[in-house]
Amino acid sequence: MTTSSPAPRPPADPGGWLARFHAQHLPDYSPASTRLWWAIALSGALALGIALDAFLGWPAERQMQVVGALALVVTAALLSLQLPRTSFSFSIADAFNFTLLVMYGPAAAVLGAGAEGLVGTMRTSRRLSSRVASPAAAMASWSLAGAAHAGLAALLVVSNLPPAVAEVLALLLASLVTYVGTTLPLMAMMTLKRQQWPAPRSWLNGTAWVGGVYIGSALLAAMAWLLARQHGAGLMALLGVAVLGVLALVRVTLAHQEAEHARQEQCIDEARREAELNQQRFSAAFTHAAVGMAIADAQGRLLRVNQALATLVQAPEGTLPGRTMLDLLHPADHAVFERKTLEMKAHARNDFALELRCRTPTGGDTWVMMHCGRFADPGGEGNALIYQLHDVSARRAAEARLQHIAYHDNLTGLANRARFHEQLEGAVERSLVDPQVYFAVMFLDLDRFKIVNDSLGHEAGNLMLREVARRLQSCVRPSDLVARLGGDEFAVMLLGLQDSADGLRLARRMLAELMQPMPVCGTELVPGASLGITFSDLGYRTVDELLRDADVAMYEAKAGGRGRVAIFDRTMHERIAYRLALEADLRRALAEQQLSLVYQPLYEIEGGRLTGFEALARWHHPVRGAVSPAEFIALAEESGHIETLTTWLIGQAVAQMAQWHRLAPHLAQASMHLNLSGRDLVRSDIVDTVRDALQRHGLPPARLTLEITETVLMERLDLALETVRRLRELGVRLSIDDFGTGYSSLSYLGTLPIDSLKIDRSFVMRMEQQPESIEIVRAVVTLGHALGKRVIAEGVETAAQLEQLRQLGADEAQGYLLSRPVTAAEVPRLLYAPALA
Repeated sequence: MTTSSPAPRPPADPGGWLARFHAQHLPDYSPASTRLWWAIALSGALALGIALDAFLGWPAERQMQVVGALALVVTAALLSLQLPRTSFSFSIADAFNFTLLVMYGPAAAVLGAGAEGLVGTMRTSRRLSSRVASPAAAMASWSLAGAAHAGLAALLVVSNLPPAVAEVLALLLASLVTYVGTTLPLMAMMTLKRQQWPAPRSWLNGTAWVGGVYIGSALLAAMAWLLARQHGAGLMALLGVAVLGVLALVRVTLAHQEAEHARQEQCIDEARREAELNQQRFSAAFTHAAVGMAIADAQGRLLRVNQALATLVQAPEGTLPGRTMLDLLHPADHAVFERKTLEMKAHARNDFALELRCRTPTGGDTWVMMHCGRFADPGGEGNALIYQLHDVSARRAAEARLQHIAYHDNLTGLANRARFHEQLEGAVERSLVDPQVYFAVMFLDLDRFKIVNDSLGHEAGNLMLREVARRLQSCVRPSDLVARLGGDEFAVMLLGLQDSADGLRLARRMLAELMQPMPVCGTELVPGASLGITFSDLGYRTVDELLRDADVAMYEAKAGGRGRVAIFDRTMHERIAYRLALEADLRRALAEQQLSLVYQPLYEIEGGRLTGFEALARWHHPVRGAVSPAEFIALAEESGHIETLTTWLIGQAVAQMAQWHRLAPHLAQASMHLNLSGRDLVRSDIVDTVRDALQRHGLPPARLTLEITETVLMERLDLALETVRRLRELGVRLSIDDFGTGYSSLSYLGTLPIDSLKIDRSFVMRMEQQPESIEIVRAVVTLGHALGKRVIAEGVETAAQLEQLRQLGADEAQGYLLSRPVTAAEVPRLLYAPALA
């Protein structure tokens, strides 16, 4: 039965040793299990103290005997035997302990139990809580068992039993006390730790074999004691050493046999698995092959066919085995097929290939490329044949359209890369002969095509590409050529230009046309594009040079903020080279985890309480030094590495916040803030990424706040709404960052599932010089509170700014006045620091 025990609360003094001990060693213990752990530990300590006091009072000779016996106990514990191919182990240390009890009394047995328990837990657990609890429970239970043994032995002797019989019977009964005292408290503690009540039946079912081991050990000790009474303690010591030697030899033998057995089993499993995989691979390749396949015997009868062949000849798969390949071919092709087959057999050739026709039940023909090969029949009946038939009807039918396909894009109807390359090559040749020939080449790339494809699907992307092609075609002159080079890349060749201004006007007209909204699958989208242009007067001699420089100019336009035109100049090569090198370094930095995080604290304005941290990525390049986050984050978005960066950032920040929660439970309401980019908002797996990080590190979703820049949110609102809704359902908090710098729609702001607004630092920093900035901040605070949102101010650098924000009613603040960004190592000093004044 489960309980609803509340989570343990730290002591009043958050810096006390007890709180630190709990946080470090008992963080996952419930209050009940924590109390039981302390009871076990103190009981064990008490038993150990009594035993040591008794030991120190013994004569030196008795002490030396007990020390030698304890050495045997420790050795026996170290020589426990793992039963082959089971999860159980066997040890005779308990037999030595019971011998200590019957020969030297409870104090010696308690010391032996503590030594055995410590050795066992040192091998099985690294937690201090386990290394204390197990030996302590053992010592406490053996102390009780010793008292029970003495009392029972005296009682049984009074009952007129022979002393030897009374001693043995008392020892066996004491073993039950040891069994209960050792296992029951520990199992109860583990059950309470899981916030469940201990169940006696579960305890008995799970530990009955332990009780059997204790009874058997007590019986062995009794036999050893009886031998010692008859032949002296020296014989018992000799037997103990001999038994340990036998155990050591058996342990070595078992270990060797287990290793050899494991090696043999691994070899057998690997061979069996490889054979099965090979069979499965062949069956899968044969069954699911996209081409028709058939296996025939030496006489040509089909033994096995795949579904692709049945589909090819339009016949049920089960009707084909038993027939011959001639039955499937057009009669006009029988002669050539038989001739090729005879040639293969006569000249000992292994295969042949030819094109022929398969006859379908409806009387139609399907052209196929047939490949026939020979292989040795595993059944021993000679050479078998394997046929592969690939449908080439489409190729045959397409030959009539080959010229058009070779030079046009099927999707848009524009010229394709080959056609553009051919026409541009002619223009270059003419310009080399006649310097008066002046033309330009544009390279154009859509800015948001990947987002459309990922969020709305390829059909929507195709619709957008067709509309873009139509708009580009409408902007150019009859002498110009528009081509789609592939994906969302277009090129335009402008012929007969008077000067570069003509080309620039056409380029701007194209961008303006592409900035007009277009309806796609029920959503109004703005394609947008970045355009690079280069002119023939730069002395180009090859087409590749022209396209390269137009492409370089396009990337320069994209890097400058998109939706721009860039004219190529010679310095662009250096800038592109720098960005490409930096992109390669960024990719390497992400793979090798060279990036790091710093954390800027957030504080309540009223009260100065620490409320959380904002995670900020930093990159210290080994050669270039510190790289600005604005530069490498923009580069990550442009190069497609932002998803990897965001995934890493989420994992690191969530793990760090979960660690600080465990370190400072009194700050359980503190949250971690981190930023999402525009690409993150339309990622299909962003919600799963956040959920996996929270579950993996055990951080409550409400303790994570994702910040979305206002401009980015509103630009991608239609595409981001579903992601924002799913994140909110997950329990994550959401905040609009840089509020006031974009163009928020109040109608959306009232319905968006956000928790807070973050006032842009530019307004906060200008409050002392520009009164209108105060009014803007006041309006944002009033608006946020009216909508039930918390208002956070960033960029607070002076006490006057903080006081002004307090008077305006802002809720939280961050900035250099309160704290600069700190490393993870510096955060613990803030967790227990007093609230800011």
